[in-house]
Amino acid sequence: MELTRHARLRMQQRGIPRQAIDYVLAYGRVSHDHHGARVMWLDKRSRARLGREAGRQVVRQLDKHLDTYAVVGGDGAVLTVGHRYQRIRRH
Repeated sequence: MELTRHARLRMQQRGIPRQAIDYVLAYGRVSHDHHGARVMWLDKRSRARLGREAGRQVVRQLDKHLDTYAVVGGDGAVLTVGHRYQRIRRH
């Protein structure tokens, strides 16, 4: 998955490891923003699946980083990432 320069900068500023973003992209839920991008995050069901497939140790290790979201553009590149403080509304 390609990261834009902005996404790499936000990851560094916010202390979000690449591995957490990879798991969000692989196991996360998707919501469309109706502007051509998708917002991805891990909900309870996604975390459970991650624990089953990647191992519970991974979930414990990255626990504080799994409340992140990624905005993916129409071309498949990650535009930005951040910590999720509020519920993401699905349309």
